[in-house]
Amino acid sequence: MKITPLDTTTEKLVALARTLRYADLSAAALRAAKARILSTLAVSLAAYDMQPVRIARKLAQPVAAGPAARIFGSLVATTPDMAAFVNSAMVRCLDMSDSYVMAAVSHPADAFSAILAVAEAEHCSGRDLLLATALIYEVQCRFVEVVPYNHHGWDQTPVVALGAAIGCARLLGLDDTQMRHAISLAVTPNLALNQTRTGTLSMWKGMAGPQGARGGVFAAYLAREGMTGPDDVFEGKFGLWKQMMNGEHFDLPLPLDFKNHTFAVQQTMIKSFPTRFNCQVPVFTAQKLRTMLDINEIATLKIESIRQAFARWLDLPEIWHPATRETADHSLPCTVAMGMIDGTITPAMMEGNRFKDADVLALMAKCSIELPDEFADLAPETRCCRLTATLKNGDTVVAETRRSLADDVADPGWFQAVDKFKALSAPLLDERARACLVTWVDMLELHAGVGDLVELTKIA
Repeated sequence: MKITPLDTTTEKLVALARTLRYADLSAAALRAAKARILSTLAVSLAAYDMQPVRIARKLAQPVAAGPAARIFGSLVATTPDMAAFVNSAMVRCLDMSDSYVMAAVSHPADAFSAILAVAEAEHCSGRDLLLATALIYEVQCRFVEVVPYNHHGWDQTPVVALGAAIGCARLLGLDDTQMRHAISLAVTPNLALNQTRTGTLSMWKGMAGPQGARGGVFAAYLAREGMTGPDDVFEGKFGLWKQMMNGEHFDLPLPLDFKNHTFAVQQTMIKSFPTRFNCQVPVFTAQKLRTMLDINEIATLKIESIRQAFARWLDLPEIWHPATRETADHSLPCTVAMGMIDGTITPAMMEGNRFKDADVLALMAKCSIELPDEFADLAPETRCCRLTATLKNGDTVVAETRRSLADDVADPGWFQAVDKFKALSAPLLDERARACLVTWVDMLELHAGVGDLVELTKIA
């Protein structure tokens, strides 16, 4: 069965997947892709023993025949879709992978484990993996630039599935018809409720993206074997635009001319802390403010930030008294308080329930939040935070931070990713193993296969 090419969104996605070539990737884009791959591996290894990952790992049974990919750390060979799920769970659990937030939220690295699983299973090259990385970022980030699906009550699973399916389809060498089916088979079964990120956040907060990664791999392999999906998955009578977006259609800004193009993989922000994307700049601001005063002298602390990012969260009691690390890393007052007191936020602090300690809760109780027009007018292209501390003697001390998309693009992030990888993987890999993996990623385009990349994640 051939899908009739009436769905213009599907056709634009297929055209991008078929048109982009490795030679189209600029040196800056390749450097940025390597940085994000290394950052992804860093957060994956650091999350190896987290409970959601342990649960997922139990379900990934070894295989002896057929396409197989391995799980980070343990190197257990399983089906590519399960390898994608477990490895992507590692990517997401710390909430420290890179992000892109525009009309909606994207964590594009969620789909990296999908393309790596297929690249390993199908013996693809380092160049193939770099191209697929640029592709999955382009698809997911351009989607969230214009489609505000979060605000309509939907979660990011279908966007991850879409990016993963297209990246995997390219690696599998699917033709145009098979790609159309892969897209349909990824999107149709994977619409997901944004209840995942409401109230007290559960372990599934870190599994929604991995579910998309798994769905994308499964869709691409199904399409290769001849499975057909429904046509008009975006623009049909009961397609994604109708069901998810109340009938509003969106024109995805997908490039077909790559000369002087700034790729999405250059535009994401590599996180420094295991917190929600929009809490990164507030923590940077807290780091500034703590050097300017004695925390014990704070009477009140006003937090000003982006309305689009935080308005729907302010009335939730869980945000002001988080019971889970998933809720804490999304809490603006909690992350600011931790940054003020400790000067940073680390995975160990989150795992150790630092957010429940009396001093953190006491500082949170002194916080108020305002979401001014001036910051709303600059968002999402520029993320802003201002902290105003009123001291017990009546004096005020102010710190402010702004970070723009141009700032993200200006720094490919390689040295930040190296430092991040060395710090997060130090408890798991010895110095030689860490150095080998950094060098391997740095020279990724020279490798004929990607199996050694997975091999280097082995935890003794």
